[in-house]
Amino acid sequence: MQTIIQIGHGLVGAFLISVALIRKFGFGEIRHTLSIIGAISILVANLYFFRSKQIIRWGSRQTWLKYHQRFASLGLSLVFIHSAIQPHTWHSWIAFLLASANLGTGMATSFTKGRIRKNILRIHSLLAPILLISVILHGSRKLDHDDFFPLAKEHDVACVKCHTSSTYETYTCLLCHVHNTREIQFAHEVHGVIPYNPQPRDLETIAECLDCHLTKINDHEYGRRRANWDYNPPIQ
Repeated sequence: MQTIIQIGHGLVGAFLISVALIRKFGFGEIRHTLSIIGAISILVANLYFFRSKQIIRWGSRQTWLKYHQRFASLGLSLVFIHSAIQPHTWHSWIAFLLASANLGTGMATSFTKGRIRKNILRIHSLLAPILLISVILHGSRKLDHDDFFPLAKEHDVACVKCHTSSTYETYTCLLCHVHNTREIQFAHEVHGVIPYNPQPRDLETIAECLDCHLTKINDHEYGRRRANWDYNPPIQ
């Protein structure tokens, strides 16, 4: 019963943190912050390992265990909220599955006894550092933007300014760049870029502008040139 209570504390904490931040900034703006808080919480939870091995000797082991369960529950919950339970890339799937396995084995150690508990505990102890490594790998892969489009100068904006879906596999330039002349509208209609003047619900499925337009950032060209269109419309 105590285990359920401690896990419940972590779940409530994750819920309150998420609701407060999402209401203030929006999910797209804050989802990476949630994952960072989650990773730090998991790291703090893993300090229990040093107490269990008596590397750290101060404080009772039961008190350490309670906070281990609270911080682990908080961190894993924030990781799940960050993912929106929709992992898309191989590294996000690895982090998601390891987080699920970590939570499952952690709960199982509290409801089993004897040799079974000992074996599950070994698996749980092994999964914890691997989970941290996978979260860091996932974050570094997500943030490695320079290989395909550097976030320099005016492009150093929040993710949701360009990625309006949760997959990060599509993008739009239309939330910032002006497309409001009849000449531009006609050119887009001729080449099948419809709807030209999109509603918010349309932004997830259109506007991969670099398929047709070429732009230059830090003296390096990105995109491709179709006809003779450079992509340098003014920013609103």
